[in-house]
Amino acid sequence: MPAYDLIYFMTYLVFLLGAFWELCARQQRAALWIMASGVAIDFFAAILPNAGFRSQAINIGVSAVIVSAITLEILVWTAFLAAVFVRLTGLMGLYLNIITAIKVIWFVDIILFVYGVYGIYA
Repeated sequence: MPAYDLIYFMTYLVFLLGAFWELCARQQRAALWIMASGVAIDFFAAILPNAGFRSQAINIGVSAVIVSAITLEILVWTAFLAAVFVRLTGLMGLYLNIITAIKVIWFVDIILFVYGVYGIYA
């Protein structure tokens, strides 16, 4: 399994750990930092290959599935920024709903990414 795939899955697991702490243990500040680190690592793992770091680049081609996965990944990043903003305003119910939606969207994103990389081109 390539390094990019491992990084991609690990960032999702880090985000899930933070979301678990947020929803179950109510460790809000620590949970937010854990989720933010997962999203930030995912963001930089996706952006750095396009900025010239070819060691992280993967050659996956372009298909509708890959474009959908990229679109969902961008949606995850923007939804997390919106969730942080909503949390700062004090609307915890909406914040928790956005975090739950991010978990679902990110899971679908991973499934599409894996299918696009290994299902079509294998």
